[in-house]
Amino acid sequence: MAWEALHLLPLVLLVFLASGSWEQQPEVLRKLEGEDVSVSCDCRVQSGLRTKTRCRVTSAQTCTPLVTHPRLDQEPGDPRFVIRDDPGQGYFTVTMTALAEKDSGLYWCGLYEYPQIDILRAIRLPVSPAQVPPTIH
Repeated sequence: MAWEALHLLPLVLLVFLASGSWEQQPEVLRKLEGEDVSVSCDCRVQSGLRTKTRCRVTSAQTCTPLVTHPRLDQEPGDPRFVIRDDPGQGYFTVTMTALAEKDSGLYWCGLYEYPQIDILRAIRLPVSPAQVPPTIH
């Protein structure tokens, strides 16, 4: 039943009732435009059949989902965001490709079970312009 209710929620912005873990200091991963970033999220103990997610934080407890596993019906599915689930090893990996400056921000990966997300990892991702080598005349 909770899965059916999940499909009724608009995926533009979801408000997550997170445990106290959302207050943790995010890890900073600096990248350049055009690069890729992969983040592993440990979910050994808590995962079960819960939906894995990567979302972009827009306020203290509001997060815009970028990708989920399994994929939700209403999820737009940007091909730059991929989750590879490895339940046998107890983690899943989120990859973002072809980064742009506009991708800079705070991200969470976690386990979603309506109506909350258990945040496994918080990442602050500053994306800087790529350095263009000077041309020789």
